[in-house]
Amino acid sequence: MTPRTFALSLVVAAASLMAALPASAGSWMPTGAAAIPPGGFLGFCVKHLQECRGGTPNPEAVELTQERWRDLWTVQSEVNKELVPREDPTHTWDYSTNGYADCNKFALAKRRELIKHGWPRESVLLATATIETGEGHLVVVAHTSAGDFVLDNRLPQVVEWTKLPYRWVSMQSPSSPVRWVNILSAPIAVSDASHVLNLPAMATH
Repeated sequence: MTPRTFALSLVVAAASLMAALPASAGSWMPTGAAAIPPGGFLGFCVKHLQECRGGTPNPEAVELTQERWRDLWTVQSEVNKELVPREDPTHTWDYSTNGYADCNKFALAKRRELIKHGWPRESVLLATATIETGEGHLVVVAHTSAGDFVLDNRLPQVVEWTKLPYRWVSMQSPSSPVRWVNILSAPIAVSDASHVLNLPAMATH
């Protein structure tokens, strides 16, 4: 198989996945006690107060329709293409202003875009994790009727949260964007996130 043919096959495979809803329902991240919000998030709220307002006492997971599934893939693909991975020594949580982004800026951009697509804020949650190298990482979790799905800048696909080799730490509470809760999950030890999906990694962090 030539490199061109191989690349084309990946595009076709990705398009097929995007078109089809998950064959079976996944699971939601099990959460526990309240957690201290990450320092970067607090700084983000000071600068973007409107992004951290609101909440609902009885949040419900959004129904994962064909349209909603397409939204996830569209945002994942477009933001990964628009922003160039680059580590930020300050680890500031903010929107990219120069076309470069670390995981924090990727996650915030995807959250913003999903909300623009009409997703309720209580179903678009930021989540922190420790990756296989021990580094901290930030992603967006889509909280749906079919389970929790992750939009991760390290991979091209939208994936169910249990497929990633991360030690999940904490996430936003669906009831309030300023509340965070602990994630109750055991670490998975593998060499790299790309190993799980048999795909090349897009960025280290």
